[in-house]
This record gives sequence, C-alpha cells and structure tokens, in this order.
Amino acid sequence: MSLFSFQGKFFAGNRLPNGKLEKPVWAGNVPSMTLQLATDSTNKTESFSGNRLQYGRLQRGKTATLNVTFDEFLPQNIALAVWASVLDVAGGSVTGEVFPSGLVAGDRVKLDHPFVSALTITDSAGTPATLPPANYELESANAGLIELLNPGALVQPFKAAYTYASRQSFTMFTAAPPERYILLDGINTENNEPVIVTLYRCKFDPVSELAFINDEYGNFALTGSVLYDVVNAANANLGGFGRIDQKAV
Repeated sequence: MSLFSFQGKFFAGNRLPNGKLEKPVWAGNVPSMTLQLATDSTNKTESFSGNRLQYGRLQRGKTATLNVTFDEFLPQNIALAVWASVLDVAGGSVTGEVFPSGLVAGDRVKLDHPFVSALTITDSAGTPATLPPANYELESANAGLIELLNPGALVQPFKAAYTYASRQSFTMFTAAPPERYILLDGINTENNEPVIVTLYRCKFDPVSELAFINDEYGNFALTGSVLYDVVNAANANLGGFGRIDQKAV
C-alpha cells in the first residue's frame, strides 16, 4: 500500500509520425496537472418486469481531458496559451516615422516599435527643425510612448528617428490549435518513487483568463483534449491515449 502526492517536471514536445516524442521542452514550475477521464453512455430500461429497472448501459465514447496550471511566462507557454506564432524581430533603426497632424500639448504618440533609444523628433519644414528635448518626454522607452509637452511653432506633422532593440512577438490566434506530446517526469513525494506519465496527443484550448495586472504571482490554466493516437494504439504496451509507468516492486 502506498499513499501518494506527486510533483515533477512537465514537458511538452512534438509528436513524430511514428508516434514518438520529439524535442520536449520543460514548462518550468507547474503546480497543478490533472487528468479527467469520462465516458458517454446511454442507459437502457427494461419493459417487462413492471419496475422499469436499468437493463443495460451502452458506452458510446470515451474522453480524456488534461488541465494544467503554468506558473512561468516562458515563450513556449505563452504560445500555447494564445495560439501564437512566435516572431523573432531583429533590432534596427527608423527614420521619418510620421506622427499624426494637429498635435497639441499633452497628446501622446505611440511609435511603431517598442524598446526604443536614441530618439530624435523633427518637423516637416523644407529645412527640418529639431524639436527640443524639453518640448517632449519619452514617457516609456519600452512601450515607445511619447508625450508632447510643447509643439511650439514648428511645422507638423512631426517625424521620429530612433533605434529599437530586438524582441520576441507572440501574435495571438495566428497558429493552428496546438497539439503536444506530454511527458511528466514525476516523483511520489510520499516514498520518493518515480512516476512517469505520457500523453501522446493533447490539443489545447486557448487560455480562458490571463491576468496582466495582479498583486500576487501570476499563473494561467490551460485545458486540452487528449486525442486518440492510432499509431501508438497498435502497440498493446502503449495504448491509444497514454500510460502511467512506475518501477516494479
């Protein structure tokens, strides 16, 4: 007899055509992982005894659902959460980025790129004049947000020149619904025995709630359907959905 309380490393990777795991990536701290199994059944009531007793139960289907909570804001986790394509945008420089016309003191302008530096603002005169730094504030270099303090008598629209750093961008709902091969390299903390959980095909729904402003450590939960794997199902030692492995006693 053994009580249990599991912890472990949660990995997600690609599933190869032969049903094997490719390039698993650790998702960082995962405080919760639960598997829900269910059947879709229809009951049959008999009609001969006068008591309408349950006479049969037809199983029409089986489903498995995986629920995972992620603590870490890592690229692979973000991509899963928002069905994103991950873009590596190289740093560079911009000249002549045109502002809206008719700006007055107190207006803000968002530059096309975040993470900016070396900002210069000029006007649209035949011989462009530079807007003095005292006439504007780079309110957030990270967001590329400028507040105009005093447009003066310069000719609008203003134009910006600046450099920007390289970045990763996650474009929401631009990737197909993500399907991953799941591996839990687990341990039963009650007896320190290893427990390995593998799920061959898990297709995740997008995150239902992702908090961007909060007072405590953030996390987010994802739910996925564990799909039937016809390749692994052909091997009786693997099954069509997944398996749980532990050392023999």
